[in-house]
Amino acid sequence: MKVLRLLVLIFLLTVFSFPKEGHAQATVNISSPPILKINQYYILFTYPTSPYVDENSRLLVPLRSLSDLLGADVSYDGSSKTATINLNGHNLMVTANSKNIVVDKNSKKMDTVPVQKMNSLFVPLKVILQYLDVTGNYNSNTKLIELKGSNYMKSTPQLTQETQDRANLEEDQSAFAVTSYKINISSVDPKNNIWKGSLTYTAKNTTGHSIKQGKEDVHSVYMLANGNSQAEIYNDGRDKHHQVNSGESINKTRKLIGNANLSYIIVKPYAVK
Repeated sequence: MKVLRLLVLIFLLTVFSFPKEGHAQATVNISSPPILKINQYYILFTYPTSPYVDENSRLLVPLRSLSDLLGADVSYDGSSKTATINLNGHNLMVTANSKNIVVDKNSKKMDTVPVQKMNSLFVPLKVILQYLDVTGNYNSNTKLIELKGSNYMKSTPQLTQETQDRANLEEDQSAFAVTSYKINISSVDPKNNIWKGSLTYTAKNTTGHSIKQGKEDVHSVYMLANGNSQAEIYNDGRDKHHQVNSGESINKTRKLIGNANLSYIIVKPYAVK
């Protein structure tokens, strides 16, 4: 048990080569929907801001997240404002503010355009699904965009690895569905890039049965641009995990703090079997 307590948090260092950050953490005020889900993970934040719906009702995602979360090989030419994305044996080229794209050397058109926002390029998720063999679907009722793939979420182990107190737990990794969330961040010390914030989210029990007291394990993980990540500890709050009846929702709030830009926030909708 002493070893478990000593290994309470996972802090790993990863060096990112794309994109380079030259600005302090921006103020963030985000609420859902929509919500992006990749395999069992709910992706609530992606640097520099969460995926959003444009005026053409298309979901836009930051270019870097395609590399970090889906494992795509991504590059960006600042002079031409063109991004090249290689995934699943296909090549896609998109240009900021242009509907023209090139797919495996064939010219095509989109129904919306990539956008430069907060010094990052945001790409329509639809073209990723359509031309790069990414399996996904959209639920218009829940506003959930769900992507599935065995190779996804492999480039960010800081997000997917668990704390040591979960090492021997058998868990239902789809026990809850995140239905809404809010993220608020403000810069406390911009000179040193120190910021604080909060995450609040609602998750619904979708198992069809009650989850006993102490068995609910919905938890979040957030990662900074320097690679450090912080996960919630199951054993530390286990006595506060109440019974959750079938179809019932729970609300959780977590304080956030960092000394580097926020890269990702995910929620794991688990329940201990």
